[in-house]
Amino acid sequence: MSTLDRLLRASADTHPHTPAVTFGEGTLSFRELYDTAATLAAHLRRLGVRPDARVGVFVEPSPELMTGVWGVVLSGGAYVPLSPEYPEERLRYMIEDSGSRIVVTQRRFRDRVTELAPPGTTVVTLGDVPREAALPAPVAGHHLAYVIYTSGSTGKPKGVMVEHRSIVSQMRWMAAEHHLGPDAVVLQKTPMSFDAAQWEILAPAVGARVAVGPPGVHRDPEGLIDAVRAHGVTMLQGVPTLLQALVDTERLGTCTGLRRVYSGGEILSRNLAVRLLAELPAAELINLYGPTECTINASSYTVDRATVADGPAAIPIGRPAHGTTFHIRDGELCIGGVQVARGYLDRPELTAEKFLTDSAGSRSSRSRPSCPTRAPARTPSSWAARWSSCRARRRPRGCAVRSSPARRTASTRAARSPAPTSSRPWPAAPRASAPGRSGV
Repeated sequence: MSTLDRLLRASADTHPHTPAVTFGEGTLSFRELYDTAATLAAHLRRLGVRPDARVGVFVEPSPELMTGVWGVVLSGGAYVPLSPEYPEERLRYMIEDSGSRIVVTQRRFRDRVTELAPPGTTVVTLGDVPREAALPAPVAGHHLAYVIYTSGSTGKPKGVMVEHRSIVSQMRWMAAEHHLGPDAVVLQKTPMSFDAAQWEILAPAVGARVAVGPPGVHRDPEGLIDAVRAHGVTMLQGVPTLLQALVDTERLGTCTGLRRVYSGGEILSRNLAVRLLAELPAAELINLYGPTECTINASSYTVDRATVADGPAAIPIGRPAHGTTFHIRDGELCIGGVQVARGYLDRPELTAEKFLTDSAGSRSSRSRPSCPTRAPARTPSSWAARWSSCRARRRPRGCAVRSSPARRTASTRAARSPAPTSSRPWPAAPRASAPGRSGV
């Protein structure tokens, strides 16, 4: 099982002089990205960072965001994304709750981070990192890659622990299924504390180039159009609300380099899908779905432009990602496989409640049902359509299932067969009004 640090090193060895990061007029090659990140990693190792140690990254969109995140990854630690635009009370909570004894930041934020972080926290300023001999980081697939916080819409935000094997599987699926690779240019515009931002930031792991948008560009449809055009962006993701705003600029059609547009975080309507495809005749439109606890995207559906106008009012969520399984048990969507997170940081009782291990060795995350208990249809496409219809009415709170290694192959095959129905009694479903995953 590979890890993120090995993937980036392979990209740097394969095409060292190819641009990996662009920002304004500046460029970092894959070799420069790796070497700069490795310098930070060596310093973090000297400070005591080891596998599973959490390190905060408090950086606004810039090349330093990329080198900061990747520096933590190469050190063997787990990065905790801290968006500077977040409210101070939330940032203070995330730093303290995550147990980040080290926070990496930019010079202009040093004083702010020092005030936000608990006493004794080491603040590392990018640009002031001394050059030190690299120390080996014995990272394995079961070690943490990052800890990302939920929105807190149902209480206090929870730190979701994502392991290397989970995010590596996600990135390889994006590469194989959706052409995220050396020919792709991804716009990094999502605030880094959102889980959807992680595949933008980590795209160099599979050889893609990241064009970092200016701070706040996710709130500026006109600025987004300008950034897409200026950097030759081929991949763009956004929530339907943002995609609608891009259509409304009447300039989206000028982004002739776009080849794939990804929608997620909200229900994608048929009407918006039709308008997007009309504006971008050379692009694919992909609907992504996945809770934070299942590593960004658990499924995808590529919209068929020939039939979408006559299709359902809500675009389906599609087929599971590689190594991921979908089952409906007692009216609840259960997501299983390698992408399921380790659990919630320092919340053993909540983890025990949501992430269960049954007698067969399958680890699952339990939540209340929020869709009809009628069994799914037998074909994946009709199952996806049925779930999308359910999703249009209520928030899909999935049951995440991690299979033991010995059972993973059999579980993957099960994704293509009718889902079993559990006899376990589940509590009644509460009403919910939010979509399954936040994103921008």
